[in-house]
Amino acid sequence: MSTPTSDVTVSETEAELIARARESLSECHWTVGECAGKWTTKYAKGRTDADFGALVFLSGDQIYQRRRVWETFGDVRSNYTGLRWSHFYCALNWDDSSECLQWAFENEATVAEMRAWRRLQRGEDLTTEAESSLDEWAGEGAVSFVPSEATAVRDPSEFGSEGGGKGAPGGARTPAETVGGVARESEAGVPFEGGSAGEQQGGRVAVAEKPKTSADQAVKRMTVAVERVNKSLTSELVKEFDKLPKKVRLRFIKAVGELSSKTANLM
Repeated sequence: MSTPTSDVTVSETEAELIARARESLSECHWTVGECAGKWTTKYAKGRTDADFGALVFLSGDQIYQRRRVWETFGDVRSNYTGLRWSHFYCALNWDDSSECLQWAFENEATVAEMRAWRRLQRGEDLTTEAESSLDEWAGEGAVSFVPSEATAVRDPSEFGSEGGGKGAPGGARTPAETVGGVARESEAGVPFEGGSAGEQQGGRVAVAEKPKTSADQAVKRMTVAVERVNKSLTSELVKEFDKLPKKVRLRFIKAVGELSSKTANLM
C-alpha cells in the first residue's frame, strides 16, 4: 500500500490560494441559490427550503439565504464582476443596494468597506457600532437555530423588486433560541459556517488576520471618499452649516483641519 507523500509542489502563493478558495465558495453559493430558486418554482409543490436543504446537506436557513440572493441579484450580478457573493448577501435588504454595489465594484471594496461607506452616506457616526437589528441578513451577532416546524416555500414574486427584508420562509419569524456564543464574522461579513473557515480554540473560532491594504489601494479609496465629500459639500449645505449642532460642526472642522495638516507636505 502506498503512503501519502508530503512532497507536494505548490505553485500558487498563499494569497492566490486564499483568493481561489474564496472565489470557489462564492460561486458555490450562487449555484446553490440558482438551483434552489428553480426547484422552488418547478418542483417544490408545498415543500420547504428545509426540504431542499436536506437533499443537499444544508440547513433551511442557508438555502433561504442563497435563494433570496439569487432571486434578487442573479440577473444583475454580471454587472459587478469581482464582487463576492457576500457583497450581495450584505446588501440584500438595502433600498440603495444598486448604488452601494456599484461603489464597491468601482473601488474594489471589501464588504466591511461597503457597509462603512453606506453608513457615511446616511450620515451615521462611524466611530460607533452599527445597530445590529437593522439588517438581519447582513450578519447578526448571534446564531439562530433553524426552526423545527416546517413552513411552506414562498413564491419569489412575494418579495418585491427591492428585497425588503421579509424574514424567514413562510412569514414573520418568531424569536428563535440562540446559541450562547457569538458568531465571529469573516472579512466578508458573513458568519463562518461549520467552523471550516477557522480553527476552534476553546469554543471560539480563530479568524485569519485580514491582509494589509497596499498604499496604492488605500490612496485610491481615500481619493474616492474625499471626492464624494467635496461633491456633497454643495452651496446649499454650506448655507445650512451654521444651523447644525455645535458638536457636529466642530467635529467636521476638526476632521478637515487634521486632513489638511497631514496632506500639506505631500506635494
